[in-house]
Amino acid sequence: MESILLIMSLLCLLTGIFRNSLAPGKYYPAVFAVVCALFVLLAGRYAVQVNKLGVSRAFSDMGAMQNLHVLITLHLLFTLGFAASKMQKTFGLERNLFYRIVEYVPALLVFPALFYLHLVLLFSFPGVSFACVGGVFAGVTLLCMGGGAYLFRAAVPETELRTELLLIAELLLFVLMLCTTIK
Repeated sequence: MESILLIMSLLCLLTGIFRNSLAPGKYYPAVFAVVCALFVLLAGRYAVQVNKLGVSRAFSDMGAMQNLHVLITLHLLFTLGFAASKMQKTFGLERNLFYRIVEYVPALLVFPALFYLHLVLLFSFPGVSFACVGGVFAGVTLLCMGGGAYLFRAAVPETELRTELLLIAELLLFVLMLCTTIK
């Protein structure tokens, strides 16, 4: 179960990078990367207070997993609205206010995924100071979330293809979510 959650967290970060590459404006990915890095730094004091047994117990609880499924479903609905907005903009169709607002909503699952990965890193490097692990992880987050979005935007300049890759990654995340409910 922990390996599936780790894969889901990494996939959430990948979809966050894909979504940032489609974000409106030049500076949106950089601002979002800074927000993610600050989140990692500020959430470090809460991540230190959690123990591995508590995390395992929380994810073995079916109620917690159902709450996670609701969050993933909401994230998927926002992503579908985001993709619809991008396609309407690409084809020159008139977009209503809802679709224009959805373009500025960040990927919802990036923050819980960053927190979970921070927990995994804290448990993976015993003996290393928590501040050092958090600082390095914040720097890697800044580079990956910001730089990854700009690199992906440069590597795949077509908006339609980036939108399609985002939807494929979200579909994979949804399938993994369904696999976690089967016992």
